[in-house]
Amino acid sequence: MKSLILNRTLTIAYTNALPYSKIDNNHQTGIEYELLKTLSEIFQFKMIFIDCKDDYGIRQPDGNWTGIMGKIFNNEANIGIGGIVVTFNRISAIKFLYPHWLDSLTFGTTIPHNHVPLDIYFQPFTPIVWLCLFISLILFPVLNLYQQYEQNNNYAFNLLWINLSLLLRQPYYSRIRLTLSQKITIITWMLSLIILTNIYSSYLCARFAIKNYNVIDTCDKLADACDNNEIIPLLEEKTVVFSLFKTDSSIRSIRSVAQKLRGISHRSEGEQLITVQKHKEQYALISSFERIQTSQLLFGSESFYLPPASSESSFFPLLVGFPIQLPDDFIQPFEIWIMRITSSGLMECWKNRITMTIRESFIERRNTKQFDSSMKTNIDEGFNLSHFDRLANIFLSFILISIIIFIIELLFYRFKILYKLL
Repeated sequence: MKSLILNRTLTIAYTNALPYSKIDNNHQTGIEYELLKTLSEIFQFKMIFIDCKDDYGIRQPDGNWTGIMGKIFNNEANIGIGGIVVTFNRISAIKFLYPHWLDSLTFGTTIPHNHVPLDIYFQPFTPIVWLCLFISLILFPVLNLYQQYEQNNNYAFNLLWINLSLLLRQPYYSRIRLTLSQKITIITWMLSLIILTNIYSSYLCARFAIKNYNVIDTCDKLADACDNNEIIPLLEEKTVVFSLFKTDSSIRSIRSVAQKLRGISHRSEGEQLITVQKHKEQYALISSFERIQTSQLLFGSESFYLPPASSESSFFPLLVGFPIQLPDDFIQPFEIWIMRITSSGLMECWKNRITMTIRESFIERRNTKQFDSSMKTNIDEGFNLSHFDRLANIFLSFILISIIIFIIELLFYRFKILYKLL
């Protein structure tokens, strides 16, 4: 069979879609390009490339096809590459080689912001615990009414104020003058506070240390967000997936997303809406897992949120293959070698190598950007000492309030002693 393909020239219709293919005048890469390159070395054929400008192709009402599929359908190209998904309509009209990659349709969203709930200070305890704590504080002044002091005792003790001070971990130095029943009450209260305060502070420290994100990491959560008008899903109009979403699907997640779906002319438009996080709206770019992961590498891990790969975060799997316009004698040897290369792990090796190249390129661009920004005079220093002004003002305000309360308490205490003396 090699002699049939020997020294032939095959026309390759492509679209740049990393990690599958990236072809320009200076550089060629991608797992599908590497696969074709390996096949060309085995069967010794040459390749010429036709750029289809990110147009995979859709079926027209007259039965013709556009884009890459149109090139193959009209015999203008022999093989199409660029992460082309095998669908029923496509395989009914055009031949495909054995699928060489398994992908999935998922989504990438804007990086979720750290969400601090307003009731975080009440979450450490259940309502029953808070109710018991409130009842205990109410009982202290009631118990205080039954305490009888000697006539010559000039000290007016208030169990509520003492226990509030202990609750706020403030010292009270006059406990020696308390009666036995008051001491027992305060000791019991202090033992309870050891447990309560430790649980309360540990819970709050853990909640503030571990960021709480409102993450959309499943298709059902994305559907719920679409139903609540919290997110706008984006999808390229020139893809076969767009037409699938426009059909009346029985799957609830697809149906909810389709109702809010916004078509975009180019993938870069969706990437810009997500990475430039200055919009009030939140966006979700629907695409294959491999392509969103590559975009995350290109723009940085802080640019996209990609849910972990699972059945819950995927709408459905995608089979990726080569549409072809070749004689039947060429198909079987091509498929045999594609299965051999796939099973050998070379595809994963090529993908890992492309991933490392993209990551190194991003790190180099980031370091260059940081160096350029450091040469400017108006450097954004992020969080610095000047941001402590508000915290210092709040701290001083509370100190002032504490001093006022202390003066009021001191005056009230003196007036009460004078009243008893009179």
